[in-house]
Amino acid sequence: MKQHKFSLGNFSMIQVAVILLILGVVLGGIYANLFQDNYIEALKEYENSVISGITTQSINYSGLFRYILSKNLREFLVFWLLTITVLGIPYMAFKITAVGFHAGFLISALTIQYGWKGIFLVFISIIPHGLLYIPIALICLYKGFEINRTIYQENRSHFRGITKLMQSNLLLLFLLAAALLLACFLEAYPGAYLLKKALGIL
Repeated sequence: MKQHKFSLGNFSMIQVAVILLILGVVLGGIYANLFQDNYIEALKEYENSVISGITTQSINYSGLFRYILSKNLREFLVFWLLTITVLGIPYMAFKITAVGFHAGFLISALTIQYGWKGIFLVFISIIPHGLLYIPIALICLYKGFEINRTIYQENRSHFRGITKLMQSNLLLLFLLAAALLLACFLEAYPGAYLLKKALGIL
C-alpha cells in the first residue's frame, strides 16, 4: 500500500502549521502592543456598555446557540468545499495564521487592559467548548491537507476521483459535524454562563 509523505519542501505539514500559528500569535501580540492607543478607549467603552449589560441581563441561550451553530457550520462547509480545490492549502495556511493572530491580539489586549485577570478571561472564554474545537480543527486540517494532496499529486482531480475520495471520508465528516454541533452547544450554554460569571468578577 502506497504511503504518502505530507511535506512542504524540507518541512512537514505539522511543522509548517506550527510555524504559521506561532507567526500569527507573534504578529497579533506585536499589533496589540503597537496600536493599543487605537483600541483601548473602544475597549473601555465596550466594557462600560456591552459587558455591563451582559452581566446584568439574562442570556438568550437558544438564540446564541443558533447564531454560533450557523456561523461554525458555514465555516465548516466552506473549509471542506475549498479542500477539493487548488485554493485548499492556501486557505488552510491563511486560517492557521489568522487564528494565531487573533489569539495573540486577544491575549495581549486583555492582558494590557486587565493584567492577570485578562489571562483568566481568555482561559474562561475557551472552556469547555475549546476542548472540542481544538481537536476538530486539527483533524480537519490534517485530513483536509491529506485529501488535497491526494487529489493534486495523484492526478485524481477528475470528478469521479474526487467523489470517491470524499465518499471514503463521509463517516469522518459526519462525526466531525456531530462534534461541532456539541461544541456549539457547549459554547452557547455552559460556555456563555461561565463567561458571564467571569465578566461579573472583572
